[in-house]
Amino acid sequence: MKITTSFSTIKNVPLKYKLIFITLLVALVIGGESIMGLQQVVDSSNKLIYKQTATSMGYLSKEIANALDTIEGDTLTIAVNQTLQKNIGTLNTSSYLNIRSAAQKEILKVIYTNFNSDVISISVLPESGDRIVWGQNSSPERPEILDAAKELAAKRNGSPGWMPSGRTDGSILCVRQIKKIKALSLESMGIVIIRVNLNRIVRDTAKRVMGTPSYTINIYDGSIRLYPADIEDSMAVFPPPEEKEANTYSIQKFADNMYFVTRIPIATSSINWSLTMGVPYNDLFYTVKEAKATYIFRIVIAVILTVLLSGLLFRDITVQFNYLLEKMRRVRSGNLELYPFPKKKRQDELGHLNQYFDQMTADFKKVIEDNYIKELLLAETQLKSLEQQINPHFLYNSLETIHWFASRSGEKNISVIVQALGNLLRSSLSEKQDLISLAEEIKSLENYLLIQKIRFPDTLSVSLEIADEARPYFVPKMSIQPLVENAIIYGLEENIDGCLIVIRAGINEDMLHVEVENNGSEINENILQLLKEHKVTARRNGVGLTNIDSRIKLLFGNSYGLQLKNDNNHVIVSFDIPAKTEESSGLKQKIQL
Repeated sequence: MKITTSFSTIKNVPLKYKLIFITLLVALVIGGESIMGLQQVVDSSNKLIYKQTATSMGYLSKEIANALDTIEGDTLTIAVNQTLQKNIGTLNTSSYLNIRSAAQKEILKVIYTNFNSDVISISVLPESGDRIVWGQNSSPERPEILDAAKELAAKRNGSPGWMPSGRTDGSILCVRQIKKIKALSLESMGIVIIRVNLNRIVRDTAKRVMGTPSYTINIYDGSIRLYPADIEDSMAVFPPPEEKEANTYSIQKFADNMYFVTRIPIATSSINWSLTMGVPYNDLFYTVKEAKATYIFRIVIAVILTVLLSGLLFRDITVQFNYLLEKMRRVRSGNLELYPFPKKKRQDELGHLNQYFDQMTADFKKVIEDNYIKELLLAETQLKSLEQQINPHFLYNSLETIHWFASRSGEKNISVIVQALGNLLRSSLSEKQDLISLAEEIKSLENYLLIQKIRFPDTLSVSLEIADEARPYFVPKMSIQPLVENAIIYGLEENIDGCLIVIRAGINEDMLHVEVENNGSEINENILQLLKEHKVTARRNGVGLTNIDSRIKLLFGNSYGLQLKNDNNHVIVSFDIPAKTEESSGLKQKIQL
């Protein structure tokens, strides 16, 4: 309902604003499509940058994984070394200090042999409780970290395991259980712990693969952040990927800065970490962002200029339409004088249309003036001719004379018929109006019925059901009598037992309803349309029906007219017209020459 109302409102808007609205709509659609296309280009650029970043991150992840694989290999080399196994067995079984001291020295040699630049320290913890360590920082692990390392080593059962070191130096721990190889007993002899400098591995690898760092890297083991270990206030930290996260890149905000965040796994035989890299958005997309802003600004300016220029052009066009409409209003009101036109006459279609209309108006005015003179001459000729002919007053006087002689001769019926005919002719010929009151129409109808009752005294019955409140309202002159005449003709023709005519009139919701009903006959309910299309030939009073229907439409509009229907061997002919009195009818009398 609201959409229909809005559409109706738009339809009534002046042409100029309709054209501007259409132009604005088209400009907005084109602008919107352009922005959407630009966004697709930006998205494609994002994907391309992601692919490039992901490729670089793939190398970074692989290099880090190789470094970690090397550490895991070192733990295995240390754990299966025969010298180490022999001396750990000595430490676990011997209580002599000199023997234990010699064994520790041999273990240190093995550790030293497997030391490299990515390692901070290597510790061997035999079951006897001794701690043999080599490295830059040989301070012991905290008890809770040591307990967690032993638990992880036991859980991994000879395979390497990784865990946070609990320190802020950016290190992580790789632990492995030392299994007794002799006789394949595989009993636990202790654990080896390598504290790895993860900061160095990531920093050196990223610098080698990615170049000068303008990015932030986070490494997670599940939800545990392994790198960086120590977070500064200004350092961007991005959360680990969720378990069901589908996108491998996104745009995230941190400390009022936007970052292009990409994620990729780090995988070895024993770990499955995630590496998250955040690159400042402006560093990657500054050019794209500036181009997008400039493009959108240009689209907005183009839309505004289009609407403004279109408004000026449409104003020039609608001025011509307004001139033409004003001319039509003047002609409709009867003013055929030429409307003043702008000094500069247009030579386009609208200019020609205005010029043609002016020429048509001038020709129309000339035709009217010529025809008016001809009509005056014709009327003068007719008046002179009518002076020599019988006028209506002579006809009325003649009928009065016949009525007087019939009365004196005792011919009552002749006298009544002549008197009724005289009254009927007087009302039909003397009135100059198209509309008369229902009371006057009924009075004229009664004169007609008086004659018909004398003609058909035994077979014709008439009932007048006229509401008193309907009598002052106007009906077309001679609109009911032809309907009654038609009903009498067909009713008596098809019903030898007699014909009953009922004439009704009343007011229903500001409408005057008139109907004529007769029994003993039927009618084609589409007869009016068939008569107008000349598909059937009028019989007797058929022309009267079409005449009344056409007059009603001319006086009140095409939505009004006669309705015909059959109801139980009765024919009902009716019409509804607006209930108007002389004061409110708004219809002018038509002067007939």
